[in-house]
Amino acid sequence: MRECFLKSILMNQIPVPFEEIDQAKERIYKAQNILIISHQSPDPDTIGANLALRMQLEAIGKNVVSACADQIPENCDFLEKSQSFVTDFNSTDFDLIITVDISSHELLKFHITKPELLDRTKTFIINIDHHPTNNNFGNINIVMPSAPAACFILYLFFSYYGWSITPQIATALLHGLYFDTGSFMHSNTSSASLRVAGRLIALGASHKTIVRRQFHTNTIPQLRVWGHALSRASFNSKNAIVTAITKQDFQRENANPDDLSGLINYINCVPEASFCMLLAEDMKGNIKGSMRTLKENIDLSQIASLFGGGGHKKAAGFKVPGELKSKIAWEIIEPH
Repeated sequence: MRECFLKSILMNQIPVPFEEIDQAKERIYKAQNILIISHQSPDPDTIGANLALRMQLEAIGKNVVSACADQIPENCDFLEKSQSFVTDFNSTDFDLIITVDISSHELLKFHITKPELLDRTKTFIINIDHHPTNNNFGNINIVMPSAPAACFILYLFFSYYGWSITPQIATALLHGLYFDTGSFMHSNTSSASLRVAGRLIALGASHKTIVRRQFHTNTIPQLRVWGHALSRASFNSKNAIVTAITKQDFQRENANPDDLSGLINYINCVPEASFCMLLAEDMKGNIKGSMRTLKENIDLSQIASLFGGGGHKKAAGFKVPGELKSKIAWEIIEPH
């Protein structure tokens, strides 16, 4: 009956791995102490998915801890239990680990200090993700590349399991779905994603708060650092728009890397560009690259993979150690 319900929502647009979902449910009910991990440099989808799943698991009597190697972004701090994330843990304290919105073990970041996370005989991981570049690093891999967001997948989970969705859970799920679809402007927006969004609003999701926190809450430092990026935007030899932000820019404007949230989507509005790329120093000795495209014949996930990153065909990213240096070329031309 529930399968029919899900199929009516999806309209056969998105394949659902029912066998893996059933396996995950069995493992969840057997476990008592569960750790949910979000990816490094978190965004609203990984945070919303983490918190929505946490609230559901606590509702069925589980002891749950939310973890992320980096601090959560400010636009997520209104979500229920958002202040309870830990940045360290002992993996032996848990009999089940669930990762959300993580396409490869490198994005865990915890695997560097906790190599047991890579050993499937020492830790049991349920990997829930929607990235086509996912390398299936879990014991159970629920990877749905056609899904627009990890939060979308969890809505299907909860509906299939028959779990009740509270307004707080609905808000966390809609927050992630709204972000990963670019407020339903990206190409991953479909009738299925809009149906789920409508259902979450009907369940009490705070749609107005989500819109305000993601797109209508700008500060002067944020606007100024955006100005630096926009003023440097230019076409390269590949007809791609490239721009950059350095740590000096952040320091000069009293801004931080979180203030760049949403900027790449704004840059991705020039129709003649093959794709756009925003390079930014993360204040920790790394460069984060974010890419977007409007073109159907470009796969940005393949480009990102060259730098150890990943993502989707039209939205991808990577992070590499280093710093940015500007390069200016001058040319002497004959007078007319």
